[in-house]
Amino acid sequence: MSNDQKLEAKYGLFTAISMVIGQVIGSGIFFKVDDVLLATQGNILAGLLGFIIVGISVVFAGISMANYAEILPKEGGILSYVNYRFGDTAAYFVGWMYMSLFYPALTAVLFTVSGIYIAHLLAEFMNFSPTALHFGLIGFVNLVIFFFVNILRPRSSGIFQQMTTVLKVLPLIFIASLGILSLIKGDVSEVNTFSQVGSGMQNQSFILLVAASFIPISFAFDGWYIATQISGEIKNSSKNLPKALIIGTISVMVIYISYYLGIVFRMSGEEIIQLKDTYITEFARKIASNSGALLMQLFIIISVLGTSNGLLLATIRVPYQFSNLEKSKKFLNLHKVNEKTKMPVNSAIFGTVIIIFYLIIYYFTNSISFFTERNFDISAIPIIFIYLVNGALFLGLFQLFRKKIFSRNSFLKKVMAIIAVLGIVIVLFGTASTPNGIAYFLINIIFLLTGFLLMKKK
Repeated sequence: MSNDQKLEAKYGLFTAISMVIGQVIGSGIFFKVDDVLLATQGNILAGLLGFIIVGISVVFAGISMANYAEILPKEGGILSYVNYRFGDTAAYFVGWMYMSLFYPALTAVLFTVSGIYIAHLLAEFMNFSPTALHFGLIGFVNLVIFFFVNILRPRSSGIFQQMTTVLKVLPLIFIASLGILSLIKGDVSEVNTFSQVGSGMQNQSFILLVAASFIPISFAFDGWYIATQISGEIKNSSKNLPKALIIGTISVMVIYISYYLGIVFRMSGEEIIQLKDTYITEFARKIASNSGALLMQLFIIISVLGTSNGLLLATIRVPYQFSNLEKSKKFLNLHKVNEKTKMPVNSAIFGTVIIIFYLIIYYFTNSISFFTERNFDISAIPIIFIYLVNGALFLGLFQLFRKKIFSRNSFLKKVMAIIAVLGIVIVLFGTASTPNGIAYFLINIIFLLTGFLLMKKK
């Protein structure tokens, strides 16, 4: 790429840090705490250690990913890094997984979550009991609305994204502050202490309980790497992007752990498990009556819709990006940009259809006893994929180290990469040790193999 094509460096360190924090903090932390405690059988200490381990893993992963941003300052994103390090074929399969599984599955999950919170809010004013069907239908309506907003009013969509980035951090900080005050004042009951394992629940090895928490926690931490997409637009990117990834991921880890403590210091693990995704509403009701619960629900709904819209923005463009890869077959004119809207409309429609497919799948996995009894979670499947890709990229750094690609801090970079790889291994091993872990890995392999269907043959 010639110098005249280089993206203008217009963003400073603060914007880059905001990008990291804004992309990670979303809806995941709100609706995954109950899943964490379900996985740990109500053991809040196991959940806390899970947050710390995954958080540290993410911090070192961010540091190591910044190495690619340092040598590819004009273009960012994992797809570009995979192409640089492993070639066109590897980039094709990552692009295929992005289009067929990663982005649409996560987007479907989050739009369904928006349906969960909206349905429970409506249930407070209307006489009905929310079900998985309500969640899916409301999520579908939200998807359709935001699809047309992104196609017809993309500027409005961008403004909504900026607004929600600020709003979704406020309740987290507020709840974290409550937990700290409770601890200082000494009004934390025994049931909310780290010694409480979860009475009446099946006893398991403490290490396995910690490992079981990795899947839902990894979902909550996902998204930090999206900041690498704007690496070419960050001033002094080789220095500021690594700083942003370090400061941003550490900030998220501190906020998440504080939020988790703020919740479990005031509600027992068993109570959170019983309430499921509505635990946060009841938490707000305890501290600020019905008006507080209503306000908290509105904050969460806005946060979830903001995160959902952000993923939709990416998902509707992924088929376009995939179709333009060197190894991809052209089909359905996905590689075309509409002259009137300046948007890849065919790509947007195709991506939205895939999201709808996953909305249906997510409905079935949350309503059929075969899946609910096994706590099957389709959101874990794409998270495993991205951890595998990141792990491959971190391992790929060592050949670059041998080639002396990096002139500065080579030893420190190696140490950071080793820790990042260990973090990936620990999280993936913990995931594989869970009851559904192997099934999640197998589904990823099946999806990967189906990618051969759309691959160019030479």
